[in-house]
Amino acid sequence: MAKSRFALRSLDVVGGGCRVNGRAVVENLGRMELGEGSVVRGIPTAVELATGPFGTLRIGRRAVINSGASICAHGTITIGDRALIGPGVMINDTSFHDLHERHVLPEPLAVILEDDVWIGAKASILPGVRIGRGAVVSAHALVQRDVEAFTIVSGVPAVVVARLNPRKFVVDESR
Repeated sequence: MAKSRFALRSLDVVGGGCRVNGRAVVENLGRMELGEGSVVRGIPTAVELATGPFGTLRIGRRAVINSGASICAHGTITIGDRALIGPGVMINDTSFHDLHERHVLPEPLAVILEDDVWIGAKASILPGVRIGRGAVVSAHALVQRDVEAFTIVSGVPAVVVARLNPRKFVVDESR
């Protein structure tokens, strides 16, 4: 618990029961919140969480951020309750530089992952994307457009490969 408090010391809000297993590299120049019961698993590779001077990163309750994930908000990134972020996932709300004027930071576009979203290993979520509740993004997918709730997307670029039955969806509050 002491290690978790130390690793998350620069966050603005840390809910009760949050844990850090392994390493977390945190650079908070804006606002960063981690919901109760969330877990950051930085084994074997550190998780990177960053905000720019006006950035806001909100991670919901009981979310899990896995090894090597990198999340950077210069505007706003919101990750919902019970979201599962796989190893090596990249989530950014800006491309960090203009294509032609490489010293210019483009305007960030909000990224929203709703509740109960699963993001597979090494997937990339581009600026301006909203991923609906209960959606699944497969490993290595490149998500450049919004994803409807209860759908599975895969590929580069990500396309819908299946739809889930929302009536069969069960929320596990025990984990």
